[in-house]
Amino acid sequence: MQDVVDPVTDEMLAQFVVDSHFRSQPKGANMDDKAFSESQEETRASAGLAADSKILSQDLLRKYLTYAKLNIFPRFHEKDMAKLTKVYADLRKESSRGQGVPIAVRHIESMIRMSEAHARMHLRQHVTEEDVDMAIRVLLESFISTQKFGVQKALRKSFRQYITFKKDYHGLLLALLRELVNNALRFEEILSGSARRLSYVDVKVADLQAKAEEYEISNLEAFFSSTEFKAFYELDEQRQVIRHHLADNDKPQV
Repeated sequence: MQDVVDPVTDEMLAQFVVDSHFRSQPKGANMDDKAFSESQEETRASAGLAADSKILSQDLLRKYLTYAKLNIFPRFHEKDMAKLTKVYADLRKESSRGQGVPIAVRHIESMIRMSEAHARMHLRQHVTEEDVDMAIRVLLESFISTQKFGVQKALRKSFRQYITFKKDYHGLLLALLRELVNNALRFEEILSGSARRLSYVDVKVADLQAKAEEYEISNLEAFFSSTEFKAFYELDEQRQVIRHHLADNDKPQV
């Protein structure tokens, strides 16, 4: 038997799998939100878990896992199932060009199970987009690692919106932005002989985006909303520029 890659058939098969999963109601999934919230609070209270606790004892961790296993049965939304279907079809298409492990139905099942597991870890009764993106990223990293080096680069570019999920690139982006600001200051010095009179520097969003894409970062929205960015920069969405107000120690010495 041959596993022939066909985009239409692959998407139909993926749709059948996710629809079957969506129609099946997991046991215990009929807890209403109020009852769930109350039971969750009772568990935390009985375990003595403070709101700001970061380190769990082994005993509390066992209770947490037991509670999640017995009471949390996450369900999918239709839009998330549609995303999994699309990713599976795209991966099937790409896998036909490489030399690594082929993509099969078991991989979409894996994404479904990982999404549910991630939601369960966070005591959520519904699978969120964050859970789905995490599962897609894990599968993509595994699949891409089986390909030849040249193919890996092309695949990372094609699926970069999923691969960069939840990674903290703020430090890197700040460094890239500082470099662009310094370049702008040096350019001003060449043109006018001094940048001492400047009170601010504007950097084009497009320039930062181009730098970021060299590191496979395609979405800057989270960075622009971060406290790290807002502490030093302002975003002018209308003009599509980033403004940095200069302090005396930012300006080049004469």
